[in-house]
Amino acid sequence: MSEKHSLLQVTPSRELVFTGPFTDVVTSHMTLKNTTSNPVCFKVKTTAPKQYCVRPNSGLLKTGDSKQITVMLQPLEGIPSDAGRHKFMVQSCVAPAEDIVDLEAIWKIVDPTELTYSKLMVTFVDKKNPASGDDNKTMMMHGHEETFASAGQAQELGSSYSASHSQQDGTVASLRKSLKSTVDEKEELQKKILGLEQEIEVMLKKNRKLQQTQSNGGLVDGPYPTLQVVLFAFAALLIGLIIGSLLRY
Repeated sequence: MSEKHSLLQVTPSRELVFTGPFTDVVTSHMTLKNTTSNPVCFKVKTTAPKQYCVRPNSGLLKTGDSKQITVMLQPLEGIPSDAGRHKFMVQSCVAPAEDIVDLEAIWKIVDPTELTYSKLMVTFVDKKNPASGDDNKTMMMHGHEETFASAGQAQELGSSYSASHSQQDGTVASLRKSLKSTVDEKEELQKKILGLEQEIEVMLKKNRKLQQTQSNGGLVDGPYPTLQVVLFAFAALLIGLIIGSLLRY
């Protein structure tokens, strides 16, 4: 692979530093700037695509434009044993136009001799052992061939990571909606119980008035036992509603 001077100014120019602890996602950044007079396409590749999420992992920069690239190291138990092989490469080429829609198609048709590259080593620094950063600085290892893969594979990992959080947010929203519905039903039930209590109170007053009329030897319109049956029925209904609400909530 014949390498040319990169079309992009990459900052930092030599290495990306990831500082532990590594049990959670650790983020580092690089900035790409187009210092040429032509629009430039870029793609970020890495030798460890399963370990990193890169956003964006490709794009187009017009003359004078710059873009910050976020590189996220996926959770690890510690500094990886193959840390010395972790590298990043920014591949770039002159874009045929500024309004390209399908960037992936460019990489399939571009002449390999027109590609330029910038390589960055990876340094892992563990806060518990700061000196480990020097010991694990990525470098070309004798006997091993560098193999760079598109960071798009890592991008998929990042998408699933975001999707899991989106799914959690959706679950929380669903639970909130269900809880609100339950509260509304409970309030409606309480209103019905209050209404029944008021009706029973009215009927009890009528019952007391009827009993007083009977004790005074007066005449009563309608059979008295029927009123008792109605009262007992309302009382049973009220008790049923209360027991039902207790069992449900």
